[in-house]
Amino acid sequence: MNHLISTCLAVSAIALIAPRGANAASLSINDAGAEGSIIFSVGQFDTGSGFALDGTTVMAPGLGTASATVSEASTHSFTGQFLTAGALVAPTSGIIAFTEAGGGISDILTFTYTGGGGSPGAFGTATLTGTFVSDLDPSSLVAPPGATLVSEGTPFTFNNTNITASATSDVEAAVPEPATVALLGGALVGFGVIRRRRNRA
Repeated sequence: MNHLISTCLAVSAIALIAPRGANAASLSINDAGAEGSIIFSVGQFDTGSGFALDGTTVMAPGLGTASATVSEASTHSFTGQFLTAGALVAPTSGIIAFTEAGGGISDILTFTYTGGGGSPGAFGTATLTGTFVSDLDPSSLVAPPGATLVSEGTPFTFNNTNITASATSDVEAAVPEPATVALLGGALVGFGVIRRRRNRA
């Protein structure tokens, strides 16, 4: 029994003095919600300047969470700093163009990670910077050269060391072609004529 108690105390002591890993930061850019708005949700940007959107602090450095809603049809810039316990991994930058089903580009994401490094107990600082551009219908955006194309509505993840990050573009509502509308209208008129003839008979 004494051996069991001493083992439990030893394990508890090790757990208390062992270095803890950095909390993972998070960023979610969601343009698939309410029409005309984009939601930036962030968490645990725990050092430096925290997280800023369009030059305004959304989250001071800390372990909490925050969100901000912005409008479409403009370029939104963001930057956030977080602790890392290791080197950043590739890719550390990218340009993502979200493609519409009928052709065209609905949103463009750019991102760059810098800094990083460190080890458990001696953390480094990484910075994520980027922009998110969303258009209003009809699409007027053009994919930048070298952009990775992603279908709209498909979440794109750009995780790195001690951070989870994703962006989701909205799915444009399908607009029926004039021929489809004319065919549907003709069918409705035909049903009306048939019903009228049956009522007279």
